[in-house]
Amino acid sequence: MDEPKVSRRDWLRLCGLTAAGVATHNLNAAPTAPKSPEAPQAPLKTYFGDLHNHNVIGYGQGSLRRTFEIARNHLDFLAFTPHGYWPDIGTYEDHIEDKWINGFAVTKERWPEVLAMVREFHNPGKFVVIPAYERHSSGVGDYHILFPTLEKAEYRRIAKLRDFQKFAKDRGAIIVPHHPANRLGHRGANMALRDPEISPVLEMYSEWGNAEHDRGPYPYKRHTEGGRWTKNTMQWFLQQGYRFGVVASTDDHLGHPGAYREGLAAIKATGLTREALFDALRNRRTYAVTGDRIEVDFHLNGKMMGQELPYVRERELDISVSGWDQVDRVELLKNNRVIHRDFPMDRVPTRKSWDQPVLIRFEYGWGPWAALEMARRCDWDIRIRIDGGVLEEAYPCFCAGPLTESRRDRIVEKTDQSVRVISFTQLKQQVDDFSQKAVVLRARGNPQTRITVSVEMPGRPTLTQTFAQLAESNEMLFTGKFPKESGMLHRPVFQENYKTSFTVHDEDEGREVNWYYVRVIQANEQLAWSSPIWVEKA
Repeated sequence: MDEPKVSRRDWLRLCGLTAAGVATHNLNAAPTAPKSPEAPQAPLKTYFGDLHNHNVIGYGQGSLRRTFEIARNHLDFLAFTPHGYWPDIGTYEDHIEDKWINGFAVTKERWPEVLAMVREFHNPGKFVVIPAYERHSSGVGDYHILFPTLEKAEYRRIAKLRDFQKFAKDRGAIIVPHHPANRLGHRGANMALRDPEISPVLEMYSEWGNAEHDRGPYPYKRHTEGGRWTKNTMQWFLQQGYRFGVVASTDDHLGHPGAYREGLAAIKATGLTREALFDALRNRRTYAVTGDRIEVDFHLNGKMMGQELPYVRERELDISVSGWDQVDRVELLKNNRVIHRDFPMDRVPTRKSWDQPVLIRFEYGWGPWAALEMARRCDWDIRIRIDGGVLEEAYPCFCAGPLTESRRDRIVEKTDQSVRVISFTQLKQQVDDFSQKAVVLRARGNPQTRITVSVEMPGRPTLTQTFAQLAESNEMLFTGKFPKESGMLHRPVFQENYKTSFTVHDEDEGREVNWYYVRVIQANEQLAWSSPIWVEKA
């Protein structure tokens, strides 16, 4: 009998190797605790927030108070960044520069209101607010400045970048370059002028798109400039020797911080205070996510993401990931090339999989939007109940649009058995034409556990499924006959498929500086990127 044919990739994986010949050991069944002797003594926790977003103060939309209320409802921290200044603004077609100039005047006039709102909403331990604003530049790129305290948060119009950097340094502030992949001279980042002491991190993802490299998913397409310029991408900067951590934030202009799919900053800090967040930013203990709050831990020989090591030949890279959907793959990159891939979604669940929590997403908001010219808006009042199980966590996936002052997307109640969501949907002002919003549940149960979605608005439909039924097929909820709106209970995601932990061993002769970072790709196209770790040459 002929031996069964095995592909090269499968053979390498069976041998514990990647296609690059790097040894790997999977620790999915028993994740190990991170090893980081350089980390602070206090344990680190990952906090999610938005460091770059806009509203009517400047030239965006949405009221100031609405921005802060939305952020407090679902984020750990916020830096509201009103449009502040554009020293090298030009004269453009139809005098569109008037919009920006008038916006800067609004920021100057209302800056005291911004600070008052920061003071009102700042609540260390529960919700941290960082005073901030944005500075544009055609020549050197856009930055937003983050102040460590209210007392140092002064709004200033400073023409030269060098003077702006000194202004930030004198106040202990951090300035973050954003949407870097624009063409140099067209508001793209000029990294040659960056001061790493006050700009330790780069915003590499926002509603503009993804600046990792010029062929990655989520291209630049949502604003006025051109697409991604190769020489201003994250990978190009790393290749040129620049060292920085990465974050994402929305750059949302509808007054909706943390809008789903537009980017979030993940910060590993010792506590939820301004001081702890600034310490983490300065030490590059950060990573970027597009929407889902993916947990990422990454260490090299005990050093965590964002750190630098002297040359060492043998490297042990520990990676742990916990997603909010099936994780398609986790990729380890060395010098911008993938050297190992882990495939959690390939793992086959067993009966014992029910011993661990599962993820179930309820997504809602499909409707006859095109036929009704997007004028229709739908209000939702949703309760989801778990019978015969325990609801551990519930996370929102709320989009920025449509803009309205009177409505809010909110998780208004959450117990061990149920969650209630007040929301609204409309295909208007939505990124990439997604009208749907969602809530993701992490629940413990068994095949007989029942999940019930009861809707008070629109209509009064109810959908009940056992976990076993959902594991076989997702199910739809219809609020009435066509063209009424609808929702969907997704199939449960088992822990084998949303969580992984593994170690990769690498060796290098040290002829050049090496950098490593982790990229996570979920099945629902939500991504995460770690900050790099550098190893010096021999």
